[in-house]
Amino acid sequence: MSQSQRYVVLPAFGFSGPVLSQSAALSKVGPTVSLAKSPRARTPRADTSLRVLHSTHENGPKLVEMTPRAELNLRLDTPGLKIVPVVEYRKLYVQYRILDKVSIKGAASGGVALSVVSKADGTPITEARVVAFTNFDRREGAEGVSNRRGEVVLKLKSGQAIERLYVYAPAGFWGFFATGFAAKNGGTIKLAPVDLSSAETLLPSFIKRIPLDAGAGVRVAIVDSGIAAKHPALPGVQGANLVFDEIQNNPGATTEWGPASNEGEHGTHVAGIVGAKPVGSSSVRGVAPGVELRSYRVFPNSGGGATNYDIMNAIDRAVLDGCHIINLSLGGGAEDEAVRAAIGNALDKGVLVVAAAGNDGRRAVSFPAALPSCVSVSAMGRRGTFPKESTESSDIAKPFGDPDKDAFIAAFSNVGPQIDVTGPGVGVVSTLPENAYGVMSGTSMACPAVTGFAAYVLGANKDIMAAKKSERVKRLKEALYRNCRTFGFGRDFEGFGMPTPASQVMEKKRNAKNRATRRG
Repeated sequence: MSQSQRYVVLPAFGFSGPVLSQSAALSKVGPTVSLAKSPRARTPRADTSLRVLHSTHENGPKLVEMTPRAELNLRLDTPGLKIVPVVEYRKLYVQYRILDKVSIKGAASGGVALSVVSKADGTPITEARVVAFTNFDRREGAEGVSNRRGEVVLKLKSGQAIERLYVYAPAGFWGFFATGFAAKNGGTIKLAPVDLSSAETLLPSFIKRIPLDAGAGVRVAIVDSGIAAKHPALPGVQGANLVFDEIQNNPGATTEWGPASNEGEHGTHVAGIVGAKPVGSSSVRGVAPGVELRSYRVFPNSGGGATNYDIMNAIDRAVLDGCHIINLSLGGGAEDEAVRAAIGNALDKGVLVVAAAGNDGRRAVSFPAALPSCVSVSAMGRRGTFPKESTESSDIAKPFGDPDKDAFIAAFSNVGPQIDVTGPGVGVVSTLPENAYGVMSGTSMACPAVTGFAAYVLGANKDIMAAKKSERVKRLKEALYRNCRTFGFGRDFEGFGMPTPASQVMEKKRNAKNRATRRG
């Protein structure tokens, strides 16, 4: 088909309906059909062919390939449809990237060589991504990845001014951040190892007082880049691969719900925040280690974004599989009716959807977190929970907490009246593929922390679990919000505040009262 595009076809209202099976043009997957041309069409020879690539159910949404002219004719042929272009969503973790490279004319050596080593013993660190901005606002500069000797060459002139330097570390290390210096050949960057036994990082303070069996009996869907099946902290994971382009000609690939081959770490990190179990000497655990995790992979092995059709399909699959809560650490772009319809259907079936607000630097809350039906989560952090020279130090920004002056809403976090709660999203230590642990930041991390807390609340309240359909979502939201405490950031930054166990809230109030008494 010439100039064909992909669309998601749904009923005008709702998620599924007989109009999708009754339409002759949409009734069969595979064959190409030609739609009747409009008698008033100015281009009577325009291609009006259409092909249904996939159908979620007989009466469910369809993935269709057709020309723009065919799309118009389909609207005339079958009234009562909603036809949505296929768009992509991105993962919502923070890593700044170079958009424009800097010219290195006149550089004698072809660049500036740096070494990346462990701060503990000087061991070279491979796979560290070094990003040097000569102009951060325009995202100009140079970047590279350290080799097995820990060396990286940046295409900059010696002495060139570096406005900001970010080093994004591999598993087991904190990143690095510095500002305002000149590029110098032979420099060394030292990365601090992550102490997996430390209780001083951000997540342990969030999960204080939450028992290890929290979330028992609750099934949580992670719609993301896949979860590492063999990580000892994540036993018993099941799921499905919903990337259409991978399963179209290979139905067996639906079982490949593990991490995507490229950029696949994100889903495992998110899953660990929800429900990782402590293993051996590591004290790293999720908020609700008692949950049953389901992996629905929507980000492709090739890397890049996830389509709205695949996300919609994953949400639908999670509902059919009996999940109680769906975590969406993804977003971006304009409002999308396909994902909106899938979330609405999940809500009607009693499934809570928690979504990350986005990392666009205090801009408006991204979709789908902007939907009133979702629990929208911003990201907060606390000074002292990460090394002073780490990348997380660049995320410190106003507003600060009151009375907790070390607490802050991350500089990257989107905010606005759609925010329902905030969660720990700066320098969060969690699981990674290859049985590893590492640090990530973003509303992607704050979102599963809240998902885990919601699972804890649901598992501990049989009356909420017993509620039917949308009533269960309503009551679970109310219980979640009642368990929040505010930091004083302001309504558009934190909503109801951060979910906190009631006993922990009372302890904090007692400590504050005792401090006030001593000062008096």
